[in-house]
Order: sequence, then structure tokens, then C-alpha cells
Amino acid sequence: MKGNRLIVAFVLALSLGLGLALPTPASAGQTYQWRMQVLWDAGTTPYKIGQAFVKRVEELTGGRLKIKMFPPGSLVPTNQMLDAVQGGMFELMWQYEGYYMGKMPEVAFTSSLPLGFTEPWQLETWFWQLGGVQMLRESYEKIGCYYIGPTIYGEEPIHSKFPIRSIADLKGKKGRFVGLAGPVLQKLGAVVTPMPTAEVYSALEKGVIDFADRGGLAANYDAGLYEVAKYIILPGFHQPTTATCFVANMTAWKKLPKDIQAILEAAVRETSAQLFQVNLVKNFEALEKFKKKGCEIIYLPDSEVKRIRKIAMEVWEEYANKSPKARKILDSQKKWMKLLGLID
Repeated sequence: MKGNRLIVAFVLALSLGLGLALPTPASAGQTYQWRMQVLWDAGTTPYKIGQAFVKRVEELTGGRLKIKMFPPGSLVPTNQMLDAVQGGMFELMWQYEGYYMGKMPEVAFTSSLPLGFTEPWQLETWFWQLGGVQMLRESYEKIGCYYIGPTIYGEEPIHSKFPIRSIADLKGKKGRFVGLAGPVLQKLGAVVTPMPTAEVYSALEKGVIDFADRGGLAANYDAGLYEVAKYIILPGFHQPTTATCFVANMTAWKKLPKDIQAILEAAVRETSAQLFQVNLVKNFEALEKFKKKGCEIIYLPDSEVKRIRKIAMEVWEEYANKSPKARKILDSQKKWMKLLGLID
């Protein structure tokens, strides 16, 4: 299995490299100015990757497309980013779809699936080889947006002000979760609020919440969560793999020349690979840093994870029944998970 993962990674890297090696047209042509709001706080690891994306697009287009990037909340609140892109307030967002699964039930499964896919490559292949991207492009087109592509990385931990060693410890505690993790944690007895990523630190500090999901370990260390939550809970059962995404306003997208559209799609896939790789390395480093800051790492026993999985799968089905597209996507993902041996 490890060999297969290496092969998948190598083929993906090779294909990305070949795609980005294509020359841009010799003529400068018309220039385009876009604005993009992102999910993560300024100064964190993923925010820096976003800055690299902006620079890469300008480089590959020969300066014909310039994107100005804004931190979360700069233009609109995080949970209003889709509406803003849809309405043309700005042209592009890098967002976690779980924020608007009430509006689009299918994205409950394309942002992250609690106790579903266990490795990023499993979700990556579903998106690009098993129809995931096309299904989402159909959904977003109906609301005047273009789904460029996902950016995928691994698990997110839980940061807590109190030790969590079993499901019983969650009863009555206040937690911050977005996406399908929210209803799963509610069924486990927690009180859940879906506040924006950028508000997690202050909410933990002030005692508004007792525990939270926020991002990968590296980004969470950058944000200083070791100062306000001394317990880290693994594995990240609520979000074992994570897909954020780049979504553009459809009118703005159609105004771009075909070669710039292709460059954006290729740059998003390159950014996904970079996000995964940087997170993988920096998360290991961050875990050691958290320990040095006095944080305790708690690994939930397999028996507890199995109990949570049963509840999570019940929530899958509940949300799949909210729309035909949600059912189609979950059934497609379950078929792939069965082939992978993740579910029976």
C-alpha cells in the first residue's frame, strides 16, 4: 500500500509538472485584476501557500492575471464568502465548503467526511478520477460559480482546554466545528458552534468554547493555540482528511482566455500538492513544538474511535438524504471506500 501511495504521488507530481511546463502565449494580451479572500489567518503556513499561489499565477500568465489576496474577514465574514463570490463582490475564494453545507448539502461530503477517507490520496483520487470535480462543477454552475479544484491535506486535530479520553468526556462541553463534524460532535453530546477559523484562538482564550477544530497542526501552532489549549486529541476522527477549494465567479471566469483558465486550474492542483507536502512535514515538526510548550498529546483508543464511526456513518446518511446530489456524491464515495477496504 505504501508503494502504491508513492506511485500515486509521483504520477500526480509528474502530471502537474508537465501541465505547468506549457508555455504561455507570446503576446501579452489583456490584463485582469482579481481579488481573492482566503480562509486562513495572515502569517500562518497555509496563508503563505496562498501568497505563493498568487505569485505563481502572475508568473505563469506573464502578468496578465494579478490576484490581490485578502485575509479572512477583510472583505466579508468567512461564512459569507460564497455569497460574495456568487454576487461578484470579488472574483475568487479559497474556502472550506463545510461553511455552507446548509445551502449546498453535497459539500458536507466534499469538504471532509468524519471517519471516512483516511489518507489525502484517497480523497484526491475520488475528486479527479471518480467524478468528484465534475459533480461539483455542475453544482456550482447552477449558482453562478466555477469550481476550479480542491486543495487537499491530512487530518486536523482537536485542541482542548480539558482532557478528552472517551466519548463521555464530551458531554455538555462547548466546541467549535464546521462541516459534517458539527452534527457528529452534537450526537456525541457536545454543544457545537460553527465560528470562523480566525476566531478560534480568542474563543478558547475567553472560555466561549472548551475545545475546537481549527486547522492542521502547523497552522494551529502558528496561531499560538498552545497558549489557550493544553491538550491535543488524535487521531482527528472528525476530519481525517480535509479538502478546501478554489471557487471563482462564473462571469469573471468566462472572461478569462482559455490559456489563463488552464493555468489557474494547473496552479490550483500545484497548490494542493504543496499544501499536502508542507503540512505533512510541518505537522510533525509542530507536534514536537507543542510538546515543548507543555501540551499533552492524547490518542483516543481504537474502541472509542469505532464507537464514533458508527455514529458518524449515521450522520452521513442523514445528510445524504437532504438532496439528490448529496446522495449521489456519498454513494460514489462509499463505493470507492469499499474498494479501498475502509468500510464493509
